[in-house]
Amino acid sequence: MSIETPKYDVLQKDGKFEIRNYKAYINASVEVESDFKSALNEGFRILADYIFGNNRVKTCIEMTAPVTEQTVTSKKIEMTAPVTSVKLGEGKKFLASFTMPSKYDLESLPEPTNNEISINKVEPYKAAALKFSGYMSEKLTLRKTQELEAWLMKNNLKAKSGFKLAQYNPPWIPGPFRRNEIIVEL
Repeated sequence: MSIETPKYDVLQKDGKFEIRNYKAYINASVEVESDFKSALNEGFRILADYIFGNNRVKTCIEMTAPVTEQTVTSKKIEMTAPVTSVKLGEGKKFLASFTMPSKYDLESLPEPTNNEISINKVEPYKAAALKFSGYMSEKLTLRKTQELEAWLMKNNLKAKSGFKLAQYNPPWIPGPFRRNEIIVEL
C-alpha cells in the first residue's frame, strides 16, 4: 500500500540535503498549545479524527505522509506535508497539519465538524530539506535544524519561513528505518 506525499521536483542534491520545488496542495491544520511531543500527538489525534470520518459528510479521507511539526517565534507560518505542527509565538503553541490527498480541491474536501480545524491551500514554493532517520525529540529536531541552517549559510541561501519537522512513518517503525526531514521554504 502506497501513501501519498506532497509532490515536488528535486532541483539540487548534496548528500542528505535537497533543494525542491513543491507543487500546490491543500492541508488541514489545528493549533495546539502544549510541549513539543504532546503538541504533535494531540494535533495528530484531532486531525486523524477528521480524516477518519468526523466531518460533515462522514467520509473517510486517505492518510498521507509526512506528519510535520514546525517551530517559529513570532508568526503563524504556512505548513507543508500531511501533518504539521508549528510553534506560534513565545509560548508553547503549535500548528499541526495533514496534507490532503491530491484528488480533493477546496470545494470537494469534506468540511470538518471541529471548528478548530482550518483548511488551506498551500501555493507552490521552493524549499531546502535535510533527510535523516531516528525517533523524534525536541533535541534531535533542534540539532538537525541547526545542521540545515549551517548548510543554507554555506550555500548562501536564505530561509523564507520557519523550519518544520516532517515524519513519514508510523510509530512502530524502528528508529534507524524511519524517514524524517527538516524542511524550510526558500
